[in-house]
Amino acid sequence: MPSRTPSDPHRSASVDRHFLLVEDLLRGKEHDRHSLAKRLDIKPAMAHRLMNAALRLPGVTEHRDGRRRTIKMDLAAVAPAPPYPTAVAACFGASLWPLFEGSTYERGIREAARDVVGRTRRRSVFKDIDRKFWFLRRGGEVALLDRSAQLDEIIEAVLHHRVLSVEYTRFTGAAQHLRIEPLSIVVHDHQFYVVARDGEGKLHPYRFARIRAVDALDQTFEYPSRNEYDPGQVFRDSFGIFLLGKPVQDVVLKLKKNWATYAQSHRWHASQTVTVAPDHVLVRMHVRVCPELEAWILGFGEEAQVVGPKALRERIEKRVGEMRRGYSA
Repeated sequence: MPSRTPSDPHRSASVDRHFLLVEDLLRGKEHDRHSLAKRLDIKPAMAHRLMNAALRLPGVTEHRDGRRRTIKMDLAAVAPAPPYPTAVAACFGASLWPLFEGSTYERGIREAARDVVGRTRRRSVFKDIDRKFWFLRRGGEVALLDRSAQLDEIIEAVLHHRVLSVEYTRFTGAAQHLRIEPLSIVVHDHQFYVVARDGEGKLHPYRFARIRAVDALDQTFEYPSRNEYDPGQVFRDSFGIFLLGKPVQDVVLKLKKNWATYAQSHRWHASQTVTVAPDHVLVRMHVRVCPELEAWILGFGEEAQVVGPKALRERIEKRVGEMRRGYSA
C-alpha cells in the first residue's frame, strides 16, 4: 500500500494567500504592493509577484499614479449582466433619490442604479437617465437635512431588531420619552414614519421629523412573524398613515358629473369602485374613517358630498359650517 504524502505547510500558506487576495478583490478592495504585503504578511517583492499573477484573473486591472501601482477588480466586468427590465426597474427606484436628499442614502441610491445600468448590455439607451425617470417630490422629509444620523440609527435598529429609546413630540406639541420596537420605515406622502410597537404592544406610526432624539439600545426583540405583522395587511384599510382607534366603514362619496373621466382613471384606494350615473359619479370604498379621509373629501370643495356613513356626512357638514363662519368673520 503506497504511503500518503504529508501536506506541505508552505504550499498551504501560499494557497491561503491567494484566497485572501481574491477575496479582497471580489469585495472591491484596491491594493498596492505595500498594503498587500501587510495584508498577507509577506515581503513587498512577493506581493509584487502576486499582483502580476492576479492580473491574469478576469476583470482585474492595474492603475498607476506616478510610481505607485495598484490592482483592483472591475466587478462590472465579472458580474453577470442584469436583464433589461431589471435595469429599467433600477432607474425607477433611483428616481426616488429626492426623498433622501441631504443623507448618505441619496448618493447610495444613485450609485446602486449606476452599478446596475453599467453592467447591462444596452448601456447606450440609458444616457441621461437621471432626467428620463423623475420623481416629483411634494415637500419631502425636511428633517433629513440636519438629522440624517438619526435615520441611520433607526435603520440599524430595524435591521438588527434593537429597541429604541426616543424623545418624541406628539401632534399636540406634548413631549414624550418612549421605548419602542421599530418594525418598518414607511414613506407616506413623501414623509418618513417609523412603525413600531409601544410598551403595550400597540402599533403606531411615529413621524420621523418629530423624533427629537434617538438611541438604539443593546436590548433586542424578536421580530414578529408575517402572520403577526404584515405592513400590507396593517395598512390595507387605511386612507393614509392612521392605524388604530378609527373605525373601518363603507364610505360613499358623490361627485359632480365632470369628475367621471378622472374618477374612472384614478385610484384613491385599493377597495374603491366607481359608478357613473347620468348626472353624477359615485365613489365607494372600504376605509378607515380618519382625519386624512376628511381632508381628502374637503379637498373637492363644492364638487362632492358624502352619502354615507351618516356620522361622516354630519362631520363634514359641521366642518364646512365652521369654514363658512371663518370666512364670514
